[in-house]
Amino acid sequence: MARGTNEGVEGLRDRLQYRLWQLVTAVVRRLPPWAGYAIAGIIGTVGYYLWPRGRRAMLRNYRRVLRGAPAREVRRTARRSLVNYCRYLADFVRFPSLSRQQLVAAVNGDESFAALDRALEHGKGAIIVCMHFGNWDLGAGAAAARGYPVTVVAETFPDPRLDEMVAGARERLGMSIVKMEKAGPSLLRALKHNGLLALLIDRSVPGDGVRVEFFGEQVEVPAGPARIALRSGATVIPAAFARRDPKGMAVRTLTDFGITYEPSGDETRDVRELTQAIMRSHERFIREHPEQWYMFREMWPARAKAAASP
Repeated sequence: MARGTNEGVEGLRDRLQYRLWQLVTAVVRRLPPWAGYAIAGIIGTVGYYLWPRGRRAMLRNYRRVLRGAPAREVRRTARRSLVNYCRYLADFVRFPSLSRQQLVAAVNGDESFAALDRALEHGKGAIIVCMHFGNWDLGAGAAAARGYPVTVVAETFPDPRLDEMVAGARERLGMSIVKMEKAGPSLLRALKHNGLLALLIDRSVPGDGVRVEFFGEQVEVPAGPARIALRSGATVIPAAFARRDPKGMAVRTLTDFGITYEPSGDETRDVRELTQAIMRSHERFIREHPEQWYMFREMWPARAKAAASP
């Protein structure tokens, strides 16, 4: 009986999530951009105060990121993070209506794309490793609009209608979508054609990842980007797309083309060291724009558990 009740609650939640996304899409698409950002700001601010579990997780995360900062700054950064995430969602709703020229113009990164062209000259593709930061979808869409073949690994939403809406928006931007549960040989094929493979690395996977240091403490993150790079020989490029104006869509591209690796034959060691290099790059990006990192769950769960113990 309990299992059936839980499934019923989860099904109701999924349907509500879909209906809410439908409503948000219908409203935001009819508003001028400034009004959409204003509403996003209100929702993010109110949500920060009405979501105690997420707020506690954000505050614990930002105490680590902003170590030594006053409590007021930690709270302000956490609140702005949720507001910026809501602005990202407002942008996501409008993506299907953007032209190729608008996508390219919104991403300030000519130097980074020139460096990407040089990296692709070796013909083995590139793995773009991102976090939930700024507007990562806009960066991928701009790359596709510039003519790069972009493959994105995405999670599947429980409600197939919501899943179709989200995946469809990314496909209309020119991305090829591979579902997380079906990822495998298709990722290597994308790189064999000298394409771009975009992966997220800040979703913790306890027991199925690799432990590295992040902001001075051990955390377990996906090992996939490093494993795929070691098997394919693809260039690894940590990247982030920081919003330049809270009232606009434009972003600034942050990239690190300095990561090199030579397999030692010890895969465990190689995966750990390459992942560590990736996380160091993202640590720099987050230090520069901490309010644009969207982490609403415990990034360091072991630390949170220890803090909660008597």
